[in-house]
Amino acid sequence: MPLLLLLRFPSLRFSRGALWWPVAAPWMALAQTAPADPTPTSDTPLPTITVQGTAPMTRSRESQPDPTRPITTVGPQTLDRRQPDNVFQLLDEVPGVSVNGGPRASGMSFNIRGYTDSEDVTVKVDGIAKGFEKYRFGGTFIEPDLIKTIEVRRGASIENASALGGTVSATTKDGSDLLRPGQRVGGRVRASWASNNDERHSFTALYGLAGDNADWLAAHSQRAGRDLMLPSGQRLDLSATDADSSLIKARWFPNDEWQVTASYMRFADQGLQAYDATAGVPGSFGQVVRRINDDTVSLRAQWQDAARVNRWSLTMGQSHTEVHDHMAKGQSIFSMAYAVDDAFRYQNNTVDTQGSWRLLTGPASQMDLHLGLQWGQQQRTVRRLIDSPNTDTLYPGGFNGAQPPGRKDTLGVYLQPDWRWGRLQVLPGLRWDQVEVQAQGKTVSELTEAGQASNVTYQRTTPSLHLAFELVPQRWTAFTQWGQAFRPPLIDEAFTQGGFGRCVDSLLRGSGSNLVPGYTDASVVGPSSRICGDLYQPETSRSVEWGLSTRQPQFLGDGFKLKHSLSAKLTFFRNRTDHLLESILAQAGGSGLIVQDGWERRHGTELEAVLDIGPAFSSLAASRIRGDAFDGRRPQPLTTAPADSLHWSLGWRWSAVEAMVRWQHVRSRLTIIDNSNTVGTQAGYHLLGMSLRWNVSPHLILNLSGDNLRNASYHLSNGFGGGLGTEAPGRNVRVAVTAIY
Repeated sequence: MPLLLLLRFPSLRFSRGALWWPVAAPWMALAQTAPADPTPTSDTPLPTITVQGTAPMTRSRESQPDPTRPITTVGPQTLDRRQPDNVFQLLDEVPGVSVNGGPRASGMSFNIRGYTDSEDVTVKVDGIAKGFEKYRFGGTFIEPDLIKTIEVRRGASIENASALGGTVSATTKDGSDLLRPGQRVGGRVRASWASNNDERHSFTALYGLAGDNADWLAAHSQRAGRDLMLPSGQRLDLSATDADSSLIKARWFPNDEWQVTASYMRFADQGLQAYDATAGVPGSFGQVVRRINDDTVSLRAQWQDAARVNRWSLTMGQSHTEVHDHMAKGQSIFSMAYAVDDAFRYQNNTVDTQGSWRLLTGPASQMDLHLGLQWGQQQRTVRRLIDSPNTDTLYPGGFNGAQPPGRKDTLGVYLQPDWRWGRLQVLPGLRWDQVEVQAQGKTVSELTEAGQASNVTYQRTTPSLHLAFELVPQRWTAFTQWGQAFRPPLIDEAFTQGGFGRCVDSLLRGSGSNLVPGYTDASVVGPSSRICGDLYQPETSRSVEWGLSTRQPQFLGDGFKLKHSLSAKLTFFRNRTDHLLESILAQAGGSGLIVQDGWERRHGTELEAVLDIGPAFSSLAASRIRGDAFDGRRPQPLTTAPADSLHWSLGWRWSAVEAMVRWQHVRSRLTIIDNSNTVGTQAGYHLLGMSLRWNVSPHLILNLSGDNLRNASYHLSNGFGGGLGTEAPGRNVRVAVTAIY
């Protein structure tokens, strides 16, 4: 399998230094004894262990919050019930999370606790890091029909210290997930239709067992629809869908201790789209003919000893994304005088290995050790060609200084002792990271001429501490955690040149009435290259969380005939982020020094609850986030914070039918309302949804789902310049028929 991986992606390379520990880890594990990692890296048929160290417990297939950490897992039953058009439609079930941009598929990104940058929120598919940077573009390509679970982790963690906002990890379906009891080979076909944009969607899958120790899956999904319909009855221009996705996956489990999984997922989209896909006035930057191809290949090995005590995993693979935009003459602000072709290519390589071993065992305590090694590399290639005789002058060799090429290499190591004494759990952690961002192409010569380095390197050691105490054993748990993190600049942040960057004199010292004290309109403070490069400091973050969780099986008493349970968690958090990259300015007083004094402060409350009483089930998710920011000149409210929200659902299961109703209340939020950055209010709204699933027979399933059934008119977040976003789609009813063989 590694040979096939390298043949498919010949540019995937791993240094010996990045691989020595994964090779040695299994042999280290054989010489030791210890418990399962409380933060497993993937969905696995082996038992999982809760963070408190209670007895092994299988995670529910429904959406569930973690009892002591800011993690919510959206389960396969939720995905099957909702029949979403995209993964972002599931975010209403996760507190503190919302959609940035939209509703165009290529214009949406994740907003977690007010962090919106693609580097602040890490996205993974089968353990492989995704990532794509493009002006006013979302860059998240995940077909929900191919996904089994989605784990949303809010805030930085020891496993992902550079993701200040959090991590979204999607795990694809396995062949065994779709097989019926006693079945060795199966297949299913689904056809669906959506009323809003007349979307036709088809899903086809073949799956089965290969002998007694392997399973396999081959699946394909296709979506095609017209422009989205707004509540007013008007169509949203340039929002049509034409996307294809495929998944090939195989697992081999030779015994109870080992499991090896290989997966390949492909996403393709094409059509006439808005250049500014994220939000704003539809097509205000013009329109492009866009082609998107996204590939992710993953190879994962997992080991757990026979006693289910020691655990080790290795994940390696590559994500490859290509976006090609063709702008005809006069079709966009970038092609008023000539046609333009933009080609973006991103390649992300990942090696991630984690292990957990028991070091000490006593009558009332035990000590475990969690270790991890992570290596990543991102290669960004950009080319702009124009239909003009001046192309070699404007874009020599296809080089576009506003969208520079480059490479980023990351290496991280962490260790986390896990000491449990009675009802107390203490997890101190320490992580070391090195990040190198390297310029490429014509950027290198321009930096050299200006006397600047063409690569920047950052090293940081970040501590963390997690405490949990069972107030009532197996019932009530109090928890708190504290941690630090840092985030270096992206490739394009570090090396963008000219007006699209921030290291031009007019921005560093201001101009006119906006001058920084001590300077004039003629003051020269920026580098001659107009590239920030090594002038940037990394952003740093400090956060603290605390809260209370409960798990109450049979909380109505053993005499209550119906089986029932309640799980709930209340979390409070405070976060401080310093050295904001966009706050880079000349220091007041005329010294010419470049400083980065901007900061953000945010605090919030999150509530999650899941209730089951016999055939009835219900969930609740609520969040409230407030914050302030300082851009280096003046304080202002944190306008990136999601609005206060409340999501409630109630469902009922019969023998062959399941029905659910959903209600969501989103309050008004602060936003920018004009070109002078005046802060105003974006109106709140209510949404009503439903779903109905009928198992007509073992071979036929009917699904009916609806979103925004009240046809409410509201606006999405992250409009141009932080202003009012695009109007959201109106009522949508989806009908799906699934045949199972």
